[in-house]
Amino acid sequence: MRGLPNTEKSLLPSNTPLSEEDLLKPKSSWLSRHGKNIGLLFGLFLILQHIVLSPSVTGDLFDRSSIPQGEKKSSCQQADAIYPKAYNVSSLVVGKKNRLIHWLSDAVKVNTETFDDFGKVGEDDRWDKFDEFHKYLEKAFPLVHKHLKRTPAYTHAVLFEWEGTDPSLKPLLLTGHSDTVPVLPATRNLWKHDPFSGHYDGEYIWGRGSSDDKSGLIGALSAVELLLESGKFNPTRTLLLAFGNDEEIAGNGALALSHLIEEKYGKDSIAILIDEGNGVDEAWGQLFAAPAVGEKGSTNIEIKVETQGGHSSVPPPHTGIGYISLLIAALEAHPFKPDLQIDSPLVNYITCAAEAAPGIPKDLKKNANRLANSLNNQGKIDHKALQAIEDWWVTGSYEDGTLPQGKGRALVSTTQAVDIINGGLKVNALPESVTAVVNHRINIASSIAELKEHIAAVIAPAASKLNLSIEAFGKEINPAAGPKAGKVIVDTTKLGIDPAPLSPFTLEDPAWRVFTGTAKGVYATRPEAYLEEEEAKKEIFTVPALSTGNTDTRQYWNLTRNIYRFAYQIGKNQHLNNAHTVNEAISADVFVEQVRWFLNFIVNVDEATDL
Repeated sequence: MRGLPNTEKSLLPSNTPLSEEDLLKPKSSWLSRHGKNIGLLFGLFLILQHIVLSPSVTGDLFDRSSIPQGEKKSSCQQADAIYPKAYNVSSLVVGKKNRLIHWLSDAVKVNTETFDDFGKVGEDDRWDKFDEFHKYLEKAFPLVHKHLKRTPAYTHAVLFEWEGTDPSLKPLLLTGHSDTVPVLPATRNLWKHDPFSGHYDGEYIWGRGSSDDKSGLIGALSAVELLLESGKFNPTRTLLLAFGNDEEIAGNGALALSHLIEEKYGKDSIAILIDEGNGVDEAWGQLFAAPAVGEKGSTNIEIKVETQGGHSSVPPPHTGIGYISLLIAALEAHPFKPDLQIDSPLVNYITCAAEAAPGIPKDLKKNANRLANSLNNQGKIDHKALQAIEDWWVTGSYEDGTLPQGKGRALVSTTQAVDIINGGLKVNALPESVTAVVNHRINIASSIAELKEHIAAVIAPAASKLNLSIEAFGKEINPAAGPKAGKVIVDTTKLGIDPAPLSPFTLEDPAWRVFTGTAKGVYATRPEAYLEEEEAKKEIFTVPALSTGNTDTRQYWNLTRNIYRFAYQIGKNQHLNNAHTVNEAISADVFVEQVRWFLNFIVNVDEATDL
C-alpha cells in the first residue's frame, strides 16, 4: 500500500460498528478520503526527488544525459562474446560427463535435509549428517582440499580460498548451499526414484537437491577441481567458494561466511558474486539468460487469537479457530496490489524482448516501445504503457502461456501465503490460543513497513467487528471499554528483510559486461548436441530479472553490489518445476553445460582488467 500515511491513526478501525457484509471490507481510511490531494502533492514530491536524487547505478534504465532529442537508445544492449584468452577451458569437460554425473549423484545420496525446528549446531544432533557430506566432498574433490585454504564457519558452512597472484584485485565469490528442503514422508511413494538415490537413468539425475542447490555447489567445485587438474590455470584474482549449510531455514551459515570474508577482505571487497538463481529460458522465440539482479524481501507475520476456554458443549458463536479463520479470510480477500515501477528490471526485460524476440505479443511490444520512446524522447514516463506492461505480468503472462499461473503477479506484487495454523488440543475443549503464520515475499517496490501498514489496515476492522481487541506490532489499536470476546495479537515471528538492492545491469558496468559476454561465449561454443537446425539460428540475450524467493545472497550485501543469482542451465527440459517438491531432477547434459559455464566465467573474470 504505497503512499499510506505513516501515522498510528491510519491503523485504527472506525468507531462506527461495521455491518456483517463489511466484515471483509477494508476500512475507509483517512487516505481514501483525502487521497486525491495527497496524491497530487506526493506526485510533485516524486518528480522533484527524481530530479534532485536521480540514481546513478541502476535506478534509471536509460541514461538520457547523452541522448540527443529524438535519438533512441536501445534497452537491449549486449556485450560481445568473451572467450578465455589463455586456452580453451571448455575442453576440460570433454570426456568427463560420467565423472561429473557421479560427483552430483553421490552428493545427492547424502541426506542434508533441514527443518524449521532445528536447534543450535552442537545441540541438535540432526546437524551431524553434514559431517558426512563434507567427508564426501573431501573424497570427491581432493585437489580442491589440497590446494585451496579451507575454513569452516558456523560448524558446517565452509569457505575455500584459491589465492591469486595479485592481491590488489577484488576476488570472485561463488556461493551455494548444501542443505535441502525435506522430503515429506507421505510423498515418498510418489517419487519416480528414491529421493536420496541419486539415480541416473541415462538422461536425468534424480533426487532431492539435484537441482536446488547441489547442482550449483557441485558445479562450482567440479570446475575448480578440473582447473587444478589441468595445471594450466594459476589465478591472478583470488577465487572464493562459500557454501552455506542452512539456506532453506535461516542462512546463518552464509552470515558467518560473510563475516569471515569481510574480516579478511573488507567491505565492498568482492568483484562479482554468483549464487543460485534463474537460468536460460526461451520466450517468444528468443533465448534469454536472465540472472536475478534483485530479490524480494521476506517476513513472516503471526496472527494469534486468545479467547476464553471452556467446554465445547457450550460454545460461543465463534471459537478461536473460527475467529482466526475469518481474519485469514479478510487477508486473502484483500491481497497486495501489483506495483511495477519504471526502474524495475522487469521493465528492462520486456523492452529488450520487444527489440529481440520475434514472437512477442503485438500489444506488449507496442507498449514496450511506447514506454522506451517516451523516456528517450521526452524523458517522461508513459504511465499508460507502464500500466499495460504491469497488467501483462499480472495476467497476460499466464494467459499467453509464458509463465505458470501466479508467477507473473508474484514478480510485481507482495505475496502472502498462510502456511501454518495451530490450535486446539482436545475435541471437547475450546481452544484458548490459536495461531496462524503468514509468509510474505515483499515486492521490490515496497518494504516491511508498508507491509505492516497493510496488514493492520485489513485486520483491524475485521477484528473490531468480531468484538476482539487488537494489538498490532506492539501497539494497541483503538482500545475501547467493555467486555471483549478475545484478543488478536499480530506481530512478526522474527526479523524480516527488505527487498535486496538492485545489482547493475547496464553495459556501463564491467561486472555486467563480463557476465553477459560469458553467456554469449559459452552459448556460441555449445556442443553439437545443442546445434539443432532451429537452435543454431538463435542468439542469446542477457536480460535482468528478479527472484521471487530468497537466497543466501541476503547475507552478502555488505561485500558487493554485483550480485547475480544465476545457473547456466539451458535446454533439454532443464526446468521441470520440481524444486521443493516430488521428482526433483536435472538433465545430465544440462549439468555438464553448467560446469562448462563455471569454467569459462572463472577464467573470464580472472582475465578482466576493469573489475
